[in-house]
Amino acid sequence: MTKKMQGQLEKIKRVIHRCVEEVDATRKIMHLTSTKEGLETFRAKIDMQVMNHNGNYENNMRKKHLLRKHDIMIRYYERLFGDFLKTYDYTHKDITWKPSCYSNCIWVCWWQGLENAPDIVKACIESIQKNAGNHPVIVLTDENYKQYVTIPRWIEEKRSKGIITRTNYSDLLRLSLLAEHGGMWLDATFFCTEPVLDSYFQKPLWSIKRPDYFHASVAGGYFAGYSLACNENNRFMFATIRDFFLNYWKNNDTMVDYLMVDYMIVLAQKYDSRIAKEFAEIEPNNSKCDELVKILGRSYNESQWVELRKETALFKLTWKQKYPLEANGKPTFYKYLIDRKL
Repeated sequence: MTKKMQGQLEKIKRVIHRCVEEVDATRKIMHLTSTKEGLETFRAKIDMQVMNHNGNYENNMRKKHLLRKHDIMIRYYERLFGDFLKTYDYTHKDITWKPSCYSNCIWVCWWQGLENAPDIVKACIESIQKNAGNHPVIVLTDENYKQYVTIPRWIEEKRSKGIITRTNYSDLLRLSLLAEHGGMWLDATFFCTEPVLDSYFQKPLWSIKRPDYFHASVAGGYFAGYSLACNENNRFMFATIRDFFLNYWKNNDTMVDYLMVDYMIVLAQKYDSRIAKEFAEIEPNNSKCDELVKILGRSYNESQWVELRKETALFKLTWKQKYPLEANGKPTFYKYLIDRKL
């Protein structure tokens, strides 16, 4: 069997595995909601897959399906948690909040180590380091992350068994870091163009916020789980969200929705007015966050780049796609990016 055929076979296996997972997830959602609502969430997930292949185009019908899914999933998690949400100690009276020497840090994670990262990830992390000011940038890897955070042993066991995936684990990692230390979490695929990061540290709570964002995500543009920051006094917010996350995995061995952390953030706001208030007071920022990734494969255009940077200094990219170095005989935005010319 050729490498190409092996690759195609592996892709088919992943698709089949994902389909089985989604069918099982739908069954579980039906159990706590209704057959109709479970099927509605399944339909919305299909819409999301279609959007992933058509440039995230979201017509009114798909938007309606997604918003309906979010409403169903919030009620699903509330029923799944039972009395936990009502009896949880949101005051965290039993926790002694000690000052952390890492509250001034920017957390970035690339499990395999920066030396093994794709070119686009290396360029992104370098851009964060360049614009971090006096804030240390800590690149977390498989080798060093345990120096900075405490993860329950039972979580580690579920991870080693493959029950909790690396993506799920990364979600827990960011919540735990912010709960223990505060500071800022940025995904490793953020490209930063200006020294704005220090200004975000001046806020009690920060996330990329775009209220006019059309995409019907769980967050609705009001926060983004890949960009979160808080000061030491607001660590309790992420301790709450982390504990929601831990409670889920303590009682479940599969994840019914890829966007679970966003749902946990929404639930935390619903059940703690202080958290809701702080998220509501985040000022809109980085309105063009998702625009650079759409043109990376196009030939570089100076005026277009200047226009993008007018309201945005942080651009969310991806390492999962391949981009050409040239288009129409000219270097692309991607070429400029990896050559450190942007």
